[in-house]
Amino acid sequence: MKKKQLISVGLILLFSLVFLVGGAVADDVKTRMKRRLPDIVKLKSQGLVGENARGYLAHVTAKKTGYNIIAAENKDRKAVYRLIAGQQGVTLEKVETLRALQIVKKAKPGDFLQKPDGSWYRK
Repeated sequence: MKKKQLISVGLILLFSLVFLVGGAVADDVKTRMKRRLPDIVKLKSQGLVGENARGYLAHVTAKKTGYNIIAAENKDRKAVYRLIAGQQGVTLEKVETLRALQIVKKAKPGDFLQKPDGSWYRK
């Protein structure tokens, strides 16, 4: 259990460092993600969007409100995850999985989250 906690803490720190020292590209990603955050929070609070088991946003209903926002956010998340994976010498899938676990821990009550089996639940 301690190994998982150390990996999680390490990824959190690295995720933060990517934004702090990643240069202009990271600054652009950070700016875009910050700009989208209020829309994402709104979509989550409406129960339309949740966090999937791979660390990305996904629609939880047939209604695809905010599709462009979700697609752009996921594209930026994937770029960050790839950067972390490359820096740490691990697979993209490993970073996605660990990030998804962090997201679950930080999720607010009422947020939709996806289990590894693909089913959705509210925290």
